[in-house]
Amino acid sequence: MSNATTDKTPTILQARKEFLSNGNVEQGAIAEAIERSWRRCLANGIDTNSPPSLEVVTAQELALKREQNQQLLKLAQPEMETLNEQIAHTRNVVILTDDEGVILHSLGGHHFMNEDQRVALSAGASWHEDHRGTNAIGTVLIEQSALTVQGAEHFMAYHHSLSCSAVPIFGAENQLIATLDVSNDSNTSQQHTLALIKMSAQMIENRLFLASHQGDVVLHFHARPEFIGTLWEGVAIFTAGGQLVAINRSGQFQLSLNTGASNANNARAYPPINFDQLFDIPFTSLLRQTGSADKLIVPLRLNNGARIYVQVELLHKKQRISTSPPAIVKRTSAANLDLLDSGDAKISRAIQQIKQVLSRDIPILIQGETGVGKELFARAIHEASAQHKGPWIAVNCAALPEGLIEAELFGYEEGAFTGARRKGSPGKIEQANGGTLFLDEIGDMPLSLQARLLRVLQERTVTPLGSTRTIPVNFSLISATNLKLKEKVECGAFRSDLYYRLNGLSVALPPLRDRSDLLALIDVILHIEQAGNIEITPEVMEIFKAHSWPGNIRQLHNVLRTALALADGLPISTLHLTQDFIDEISTPLLANINDSPSKSLDLGDVTSHTIQLAMQAESGNISAVARKLGISRNTLYRKLKTMGLS
Repeated sequence: MSNATTDKTPTILQARKEFLSNGNVEQGAIAEAIERSWRRCLANGIDTNSPPSLEVVTAQELALKREQNQQLLKLAQPEMETLNEQIAHTRNVVILTDDEGVILHSLGGHHFMNEDQRVALSAGASWHEDHRGTNAIGTVLIEQSALTVQGAEHFMAYHHSLSCSAVPIFGAENQLIATLDVSNDSNTSQQHTLALIKMSAQMIENRLFLASHQGDVVLHFHARPEFIGTLWEGVAIFTAGGQLVAINRSGQFQLSLNTGASNANNARAYPPINFDQLFDIPFTSLLRQTGSADKLIVPLRLNNGARIYVQVELLHKKQRISTSPPAIVKRTSAANLDLLDSGDAKISRAIQQIKQVLSRDIPILIQGETGVGKELFARAIHEASAQHKGPWIAVNCAALPEGLIEAELFGYEEGAFTGARRKGSPGKIEQANGGTLFLDEIGDMPLSLQARLLRVLQERTVTPLGSTRTIPVNFSLISATNLKLKEKVECGAFRSDLYYRLNGLSVALPPLRDRSDLLALIDVILHIEQAGNIEITPEVMEIFKAHSWPGNIRQLHNVLRTALALADGLPISTLHLTQDFIDEISTPLLANINDSPSKSLDLGDVTSHTIQLAMQAESGNISAVARKLGISRNTLYRKLKTMGLS
């Protein structure tokens, strides 16, 4: 538990006791939003000591809700996966709900939780405040602002073991449509979590905004040019004549437009706004100034004299280009076997084996710990194969609820179940025809479906739910697991015939702690994040080399991505490492010192990065740091002075 959380708990418990006894809360004891929620719960007759009613919609109702929120799910999922990767080494679950608090999709650390918690934080569960009391999801839906609810701040005692942070997501018309939440047990540090969720929610909003409006010219703008292209940019869409079609919430704030109206992007809500009413030059002058140089950033002044920077995107130009036959360009991303061959002998051997069996209809099974890069490796295999022009269809067998995985994989006909989509829906197997089907976490596939999957692989046909017709399919198959499938076969939890069908070529990816190419991987990640020129201090590099990386490459990528955001262009130092990571690495680094508390260490025995870690771990308490390091306070003061920290 973080120090902040620990210090707050007695105050919250006392405030809770006073509120339940006399209805009063000492000013400042709890957040105003929490107090308002407690009062709503009391008015609604919610019993703080009774277990909550577990409101879970049926599989059919969930399918219908997902259909109604199809665009939201499609645009939110990449951001949820990125957020989950950033916190993958913690006990967090990333959750997306609809505007009624029903969970549409969740992923992350369900395996850390008990059965009741898993059900409560899985797709279909409702967290509306009316029956769950104060909680981040339900309370954010009412307050319409970001909120963290920790432990005893939950109105119902049943939820005191949880901490959760949620952010509202607003649609293209500024209407509240969803929440993005991260939940965990109350002992998990919340530092940086809410900031990361806000960033992800803003990116989802920007995606929804651009997908929901049509125009001819898009302006991306900000008072600082380096923020153009980031999630903080303003975005405004104009017609070819310069009339404003829509503007996102960040843009409304920057241009001092009305952000409070829920229909601020509805042209009927206010008189039409033209470009000339906002800026000090005509719209035609801006277009002449940028000419054919699409994406050029130019300075402009608002009519109030403030200066901003604008990047012009010509949508009609994009449309003309898109009508021309596209040139076939081979993908050159991190999902490329040659780029993944960064110097480690085991990885090089695995890549050579894969190249020998490519396009020979041999299924590939990738094994390795969570976070070693199995999906990226699988995508690189697809990109190198003869099927690279075909579809890439990835299915996470562990993330899909058991009641929905069959429909997801095999598809369904119209009327197969209540809420089924009209004309049915093709399954992932059918969608992979002509390309590659990637079955991630195959070891978690329910035993009841393994026989049906085996039949598909043997017969190369698939039969949708509710149908008697068979559909021929042809695809390359790649599977991945972090489990020991042989052991699951031996105990009867996995079919032996399916195991041998999947295991044409078995590739074992080593954990990061056993790899010899850490520096090369860091360079690759920095280039992926478009930060190849960012410096990493020697102290941080030493930490990276010494760390055991339990979260493997995924953890390394997340640590670097977050550090880049916190450093904001400066060299990455220990100050830009999150508290979760500091806690994780400081324990083994300081253990050797604490093993010999009576030993007095010389100043040179204590490295700068160890001192910085201890300072962060002890919140700057000089006495505590000196005791932890086994040195005197005067020695510590001298070292801090040489480090420029005193």
